[in-house]
Amino acid sequence: MPEPTLVLAVDDSITQVTGMQIMLQQHGYEVVTASNGRLALESIRERRPAIVVTDLQMPEMDGLQLVAALREEFAGLPIVLTTAKGSEEIAAKALRLGASSYVPKRTLNEDLVPTIERMLSMVDVADHHTKPSSLLKSVHLEMSLGNNDVEVPNVIARLEQPLTELGLLDDTMQMQISTALDEALINAIIHGNLEISTELRYEGTDEQFREVVHARQKQEPYRDRHVTILMEANREEVTFTIRDQGTGFDVGALPDPTDFSNLGECGGRGLLLINAFMDKVTHNAEGTEIVMFKRKADASLETD
Repeated sequence: MPEPTLVLAVDDSITQVTGMQIMLQQHGYEVVTASNGRLALESIRERRPAIVVTDLQMPEMDGLQLVAALREEFAGLPIVLTTAKGSEEIAAKALRLGASSYVPKRTLNEDLVPTIERMLSMVDVADHHTKPSSLLKSVHLEMSLGNNDVEVPNVIARLEQPLTELGLLDDTMQMQISTALDEALINAIIHGNLEISTELRYEGTDEQFREVVHARQKQEPYRDRHVTILMEANREEVTFTIRDQGTGFDVGALPDPTDFSNLGECGGRGLLLINAFMDKVTHNAEGTEIVMFKRKADASLETD
């Protein structure tokens, strides 16, 4: 029998960290806790977890300082932030610095476990054996994905393989691109092709939500729709175009995805993460296509 996956939960609130611990243990995870960033680092050095879930505002070493330290010492370790009202500015900095995702504290019960599961699924299928190749100069790739969201991590791994060969990815950029692609593809499938609203996600249990997803995957007209994925990349930059066959949505009706004061909002969380991790994001007028552009990290520094 495989050992349970180890999660490190970091929060100076005993109530908050105990709540996370109980919830994650109920879903089969092994959980260790720490009350600040310094103790978290000591715990990780002793035994590395699969993922870290951390608060931002803590004594001695806060969440932002912890993210910086982890990126320096434990590159590639996924980090999920738990965000509360008033922590938007530090959360924005932590995401740009290398945190992998975030969950508003007021939706922890609904969003934390699914977020952890998606992060770990991307880590599991990531190709760590592909090496940069001086022979490869550019890539054009087109893929078609059905409405089985379980396939998304495999699609992301396939897209990232040539990016590694092009020398575009370091550990932080790979996690950021993985998260942005995951959010964009899930949005295209769930909200685009299957036309399931964000509100439904929070009205019932996760099991009820999955029942609706599975039902739509078998119903017309939803079942025959596909997501088209285009990738254009060279040794300096990559552009992803993701297009669904749904009825579209009003992009302007969502909270501003570039305004981090909207971190606590339920709707638009995926778009906020995408905008945090990508250098440029655009949508078509119908809301059925998103284009995401990202420069290589050192190329960004040279042009900024």
